[in-house]
Amino acid sequence: MITGYESDEFLALDFWTVVHPEYRELVRARDLVRKRGAQLPQTYEIKIIIKNGEERWGNLSDGVIEYEGGPAVIVTFFDITDRKQAEEETVRLYEQRIAEEKQHLMEKEKILMDLHDGIGGITTNISILSELAQKATDIDSIKKTLSTISRLSREGVSEIRSFMHSLDSRDLNWRSLATELRSQGTNMVELHRIAFALEATVEDIEEQPGSLLWVNLFKIYKEALTNIIKHSKADAIVVSLKITSEGILLDILDNGVGWEAKRGNGRGLSNMNKRAEELGGRITLSSGGTGARVTLEIPLPLKYPISGIAI
Repeated sequence: MITGYESDEFLALDFWTVVHPEYRELVRARDLVRKRGAQLPQTYEIKIIIKNGEERWGNLSDGVIEYEGGPAVIVTFFDITDRKQAEEETVRLYEQRIAEEKQHLMEKEKILMDLHDGIGGITTNISILSELAQKATDIDSIKKTLSTISRLSREGVSEIRSFMHSLDSRDLNWRSLATELRSQGTNMVELHRIAFALEATVEDIEEQPGSLLWVNLFKIYKEALTNIIKHSKADAIVVSLKITSEGILLDILDNGVGWEAKRGNGRGLSNMNKRAEELGGRITLSSGGTGARVTLEIPLPLKYPISGIAI
């Protein structure tokens, strides 16, 4: 607490010399009004800067007293910095929580739209194939159609499982992501007699994977593996996953015919690139003649450049 009078001695106090000029003039103006007998609030908050450059908040109160036979103003400063900092921290945490909830809802909305498109397409294909199988008379044709239906059903189950897992983003972490990548990769490629291995390096970092990252990363991963299965003629796939404070690096390498020899309409690659961009990342393709590599790089902390997702 600092107390003094509006005199040469008071003006010489360290407190008064560090008060911002606009506050000093405010106090002087209020004092003149008080001396004329007008009523004003007794206290108001100001911010000052002390000698070491630190900002401090205080309740400043002033009043008129009699001093040496004449009216004078007494000013008292109560330090309320701790209270103000606690209030500001509470507001900051509240705004942070609102931003996190907003991001979570945006991610869920996009995931549900993605689920509708993905599962909707699969179920439509199953329905069409089922009708064709019912009308077919050739046993081989029926078996082929049923085999396709079975494959689509597995894809649908895998899609639903991935989406359901991703919706509860608060329980997601990098190690569970690595485990799920290994499990899904093994299930996808070993049915086609392709050897599979995944090596994961995960650092302890504060940021954890959210729903949107989880879904898009798995979509990219599965698209890359599907492309290898269909076109590469590979008999081995090696996947490397590295998670550091700087970003995510997913590297998928096969020993097949290489990109130059692959054929396709390019839609799968376009979808992969689009999903990578939604995460602020990029995909790089390379081929050494024997084998091909797909590399996904996503910087951390995550940034969502697409309008409607950014926070």
